[in-house]
Amino acid sequence: MEKQTIDFDADPVASTEYDDRARKALPGYEVMHTMALSFLKSHLPETANLLIVGAGTGMELLKFSKSNPQWQLLGVDPSSNMLAIAQQKIEQNKLSNRVKLVQGYTHDLPDTPLYDAATCILVMHFLPDDGSKIALLQSIAQRLQSSAPFILVDIFGEKSSREFEQITAIIKLFWQEMGILPEQIDEGIETINKGVYPVAESRAIELLQQAGFGNIVRFYTGLWGGGWVAVKK
Repeated sequence: MEKQTIDFDADPVASTEYDDRARKALPGYEVMHTMALSFLKSHLPETANLLIVGAGTGMELLKFSKSNPQWQLLGVDPSSNMLAIAQQKIEQNKLSNRVKLVQGYTHDLPDTPLYDAATCILVMHFLPDDGSKIALLQSIAQRLQSSAPFILVDIFGEKSSREFEQITAIIKLFWQEMGILPEQIDEGIETINKGVYPVAESRAIELLQQAGFGNIVRFYTGLWGGGWVAVKK
């Protein structure tokens, strides 16, 4: 069973502030979502049912649903504050008939229906590799049709490695160039150090395989951000 390690409801944040931070903090954030959408469109029919794990403030929900008028999406997230922002966006874009939200965790969802695809973007790194990561991936796999495409995006790497230290130094300079304030940079690095649990790419692939996914390919790299596409066996 996955365990939430950061309380995203502790400090309510405005929609524009959170979304702007995400775009600035992760290299290639918006392009990564476009690549993810392209992968899904290459594997799915015009009518499909998607599960968005860690829906947050609704980035994937809006992008995917607006591009595909017959897709149905369910977004699940433990944060009531983020889902409130997502719901506001859904209503503003008149998508309430196709996009639904559930507050909670993937394992809280019913075993049916089975979904035609799923995404888990910038979620798993908040879970320690103590059984929580594999539990999350298994709970997603259990709710997918056979041969359904799956997208995982995560911060990856071994914190204790020299490579991760070098990338962290680059990230700090990148954030400066993106106009992120010094105190926010310090806060971000502290979050990475204390509340994020990245694993090496080899371990991420091993976890995907153990959860029942195959045909795993990395499609995105943004310094310490990595994205993999896979298929439910």
